[in-house]
Amino acid sequence: MDISVVIPVYGCPSALVPLYEKLTNVLGGMNVSYEIVMVDDCDKMNSWEEVQKVAQKDERVKAIHFTKNFGQGCAITAGVRQAQGDWIITMDCDLQDNPDNIPDLYAKALEGYDVVFVRRRQRKESFFVRLFAKWYHDLLCILSGVEFDYDLATYLIASRRASDHYIASKDRGRDFGVFLMWLGFKHTFVEYEQERRYEGKSSFTFIKKWKTAVGIISTYSNRPLYVSIWIGAFSALFSFIYIIYALIQYFVYNANPEGWTTVAAALFFFGGAILSTLGIIGIYLGNVFDMSKDRPLYAIQESINC
Repeated sequence: MDISVVIPVYGCPSALVPLYEKLTNVLGGMNVSYEIVMVDDCDKMNSWEEVQKVAQKDERVKAIHFTKNFGQGCAITAGVRQAQGDWIITMDCDLQDNPDNIPDLYAKALEGYDVVFVRRRQRKESFFVRLFAKWYHDLLCILSGVEFDYDLATYLIASRRASDHYIASKDRGRDFGVFLMWLGFKHTFVEYEQERRYEGKSSFTFIKKWKTAVGIISTYSNRPLYVSIWIGAFSALFSFIYIIYALIQYFVYNANPEGWTTVAAALFFFGGAILSTLGIIGIYLGNVFDMSKDRPLYAIQESINC
């Protein structure tokens, strides 16, 4: 198998048939063997019914249906595990990733790259959404230690050997693009204009972005633990300086510093610092706890052509 296209399916069910038709037209004209792996992540829009229709019509379409919503990372993991191609292409199901670009992606990968990432040349989002996304990814890069461009999309092509490393990983943070960037295999970037979403709006809410960021940061880096150390060191230094100030006021000027406001401020400051530090440590301990349980990343309800 030359190419496997892995599509995590969540929402936008009406786009699935047009997406399948576009993919078969493009891949059919490339003179390659291919398969399409659709993984339904259990949305509330009955997307599985549309996936079934496509898979039952074409045996080159593999369909996987989760028992419940496990998240995009787990859906991509299931798809990559099932894929048999020498090259793995991942893309969203809402037609924002244009299948017409696949021949160029494939040709670029054959130049000697293990991974070719797609940068979105012009995101179809408001100024404030793009500004927030930029800040979000900048902070993510700083705390995770992984250089990752916020304009990169789910859309990419990766070699079999790079994808096998992803499958072998037991990390709970399952972002495919971040993992491939972390691996360090030879990679490059191409730019395409992002198409408009076929219908509806993105389900990637602020809460989901926050959870994803925490998962990536706590999986790839221990930098937040050092942040907590610096907070503690700053708190200790601040306390020491204030003690010196209080002693000078008492012995030199015979003055008693005002008490209640200072004590209350100090309590809130140090209490917040301690709780933040404990929270950061708790996240890492939680990751260890989750790993020790060794639960599967996902569960499959049914599959077709697999």
